[in-house]
Amino acid sequence: MDLFGEPDTIESADETEDFDPAISPAFEASQDLFTHPRHMPFCLGQDNAEQTLIALHNIAHMPHGIIFSGPKGIGKATMAFRLTKFLLKNGGGDTNQNPLFNDAPSTPTSLDIPPDDRISRLVSSGGHPDLLTVERHYDPQKNKTPEALAVAELRKVEPFLRRTASEGGWRIVIIDDADTMNRNAQNALLKILEEPPKQTLIILIAHRAGALIPTIRSRARTLNFDPLTPEIIRNLLAQKGETISSAQSEILSAMAEGSFGKTCALLEQGGLDILDEILSILETLPRPDWTKIHAFADRLAKQGGTDDYATFTETILWLYKALSFAKARGQALNTEALNKPPLTGILQNSSLAQLLKICENLSEAFDTTAKANLDKRQAVMNAFQIITA
Repeated sequence: MDLFGEPDTIESADETEDFDPAISPAFEASQDLFTHPRHMPFCLGQDNAEQTLIALHNIAHMPHGIIFSGPKGIGKATMAFRLTKFLLKNGGGDTNQNPLFNDAPSTPTSLDIPPDDRISRLVSSGGHPDLLTVERHYDPQKNKTPEALAVAELRKVEPFLRRTASEGGWRIVIIDDADTMNRNAQNALLKILEEPPKQTLIILIAHRAGALIPTIRSRARTLNFDPLTPEIIRNLLAQKGETISSAQSEILSAMAEGSFGKTCALLEQGGLDILDEILSILETLPRPDWTKIHAFADRLAKQGGTDDYATFTETILWLYKALSFAKARGQALNTEALNKPPLTGILQNSSLAQLLKICENLSEAFDTTAKANLDKRQAVMNAFQIITA
């Protein structure tokens, strides 16, 4: 029986030895660098995290568990697959257990592995027998991805780690959205972290590391990832074929909290246009142009405009939180491109208590609309009534 009380079902590594990544549909899909983190040959903006991982490898102190912590969409999953390719390529022998027996230890300065390397191709195609990826899977019948990582997915970890590594090196488990595991799943994973097999690595990708139970955090090393800078976001967008100005990248980076994934979503959902319309309406204060507000609300609430409405709620909340933060610190807005009317006027003429109350009331109003499935058009109107009250 395994740790979950299930019968042992260990697959043989031999079943995957003849896997050919060159003919795998997943590998063919990797030609689009932004389809999945396993295909990315680079990870911009996370040099500190990469150098930490390289140093741990070079001194033979790679832990058995690492928590990659930080906001979603900043490169944590990309770095997980980048480290995986590196270790599976360079991890022959028990380097994290007995460094004294390495005849010629190498001291790499980068995790780079060429995309056409055999190991890189196997990992990119999802066919490397010494890698297990545990993640939430989209359910086509329910037309959504489940909110929590299924316990059934976690049941694969223990039998996988009891296998012999097919190439005599590492066995690696990447657990994406690890912070969505329920308590039972976390406790089962904890038992593995308490007595890990030799030369195994479990990478937990957590957007909210605090959601992991303290005993898991104490048995794994936490590596914090930095939000991406506006320059890096602009660079990544350029490689994706999107051209924006430096001012736009600064605004998008602030709105997305340095997340490239969220930046892409904001662009696709017209986040900059919606922000411009909000600012245009705020310019009419203290006598709001209700004709303009009505037209704006009509557009956001039209059938099929769910994304527009969601982007509006996120944007206006972010805007007033940014104003509150600036007021509390007695400083201008952190986003230089927004340090002009009408926001400078609002910041000057509003108290911190007023700004915080607007944030609170907006959040409550949007929550009520969502829970009760109320009219979105009226919700937009209410938002501007809250602001102008």
